[in-house]
Order: sequence, then structure tokens, then C-alpha cells
Amino acid sequence: MTVGNSYTYYSSGLNGAINGLIKAAGIKVKRNRMVTIGAADLGWFNVWELVRPSGMASTYVDHSDGGKIKKFDFTKEKVFDAVILQDNSTGPIHPQRKEVFEKYAKQHAYDLRCFGIQPLIMMTWARKNKPEMTAQLADATTKVANEANAMVIPVGLAFAEAIKADPSLELYRADKTHPSPEGTYLEACVTFSTMFHRSPVGLKYYGIEKVDPKTAEFLQTVAWQTVCEFFGWQK
Repeated sequence: MTVGNSYTYYSSGLNGAINGLIKAAGIKVKRNRMVTIGAADLGWFNVWELVRPSGMASTYVDHSDGGKIKKFDFTKEKVFDAVILQDNSTGPIHPQRKEVFEKYAKQHAYDLRCFGIQPLIMMTWARKNKPEMTAQLADATTKVANEANAMVIPVGLAFAEAIKADPSLELYRADKTHPSPEGTYLEACVTFSTMFHRSPVGLKYYGIEKVDPKTAEFLQTVAWQTVCEFFGWQK
């Protein structure tokens, strides 16, 4: 499940792009959900309620049985294996928001671990005209994630690496902050690599809002290289 704001729901939704990569890799996933509120920080969400077995996540629509609403059997499975937490784009470094980010990143991570769910915190990217934000967001997000015992998804670093390697590539919308289809695709590749400790390079999936296959392979490569360097993994 992804919990976030417009950085998550742009380009037809991060969840769909991640799921496309998962299917292309031959991995089976029983369910995925996306919970977003525009401009929200993590303080806007009751993550405990979203994942507890008797709460909002307790029912599902069974399309194989006429669309009937059924209840999960949580004696046999968890609600989710992992939940991605995405704060406001400037939350970790904003003078009036960074304390909120720290408080709720830690609270949500604790709540998720109580249910045996892996918490992941997304490192967001710099504004197009403010590249200095990359290092600031990376440091602040990593510090809080380490304190929260949560895994970082280093999307912001991947944005910077992709732009460095190909300045002509447009990862942003016209507002210089929200992701273009290419930006969302890179976001999904970094998330896939982090979650599954697996390279996305060569996967024949190009996003919901399609990106050029050659561009996709370039973004797959940047994502895998960034994740390996961030975590010290062997490529």
C-alpha cells in the first residue's frame, strides 16, 4: 500500500506503475492499494486504521465471484507486507513541517511493525529549479527513517542522477515539482528495486502513461544503480 499525496497519484498513480513492473517480473501480489490526499503530510493519515484487520482493510471486492464484498481471513495472511509512506514534498526540511514529518513517520512505522508490516519512507525529489534540495531531503529523510527503523526509497537521489546523466530528459510537469510520466516511471522503478532487492532492467513494462522503451531502460538502469549505491548492494 502507498500512502501519500499528489507525488503518488500523478501520472495515473504510482501503485499502478509499481504493479506493472511486478507483473512484468513474474511476481505475484495478492492486493495493492493507494491512499492519497492532495498536499497532505503524514499527519493527515490514520495508518493504523488503514491496516488493522478489523478496520478499513478488512474487506475486498471479489471480482471472480460477481463483485461480492468479502472479508479477508487474517488468521492466514497479513493485510499488507509493506506500506510506503510519502510525506509532503518539502515536509522533511520545511521549518513548520519537519517536526510533523518526524513525529508521524515514527508513529506510522511503529504501528505498521505491530502488524508485521515493513514500513518504507519515500525520499522525495528536489524542485526542478532548486537542485540543492536533493541533499537536504536525502539527509533529513534518511535520518528520520533510521530512527523509525524504516527502509528508505531513494527516489530523490535517482532523479538527480537521471538529470545529471541526461539533462534533456523531462522528469517534471510544467509546475517544476510534480512528476511527468517519466518521473513517475523512475519513481516506480526505484520503489520496485528497493522493495524486492531486484533490478528492473529489462522489464517489458513502460508505465500506465507510456514512456519510450529506450527511455524506460535508461530509467531502469538509473534506478538500480542508485538503489545499489545507496544501500551498498552488489549490482
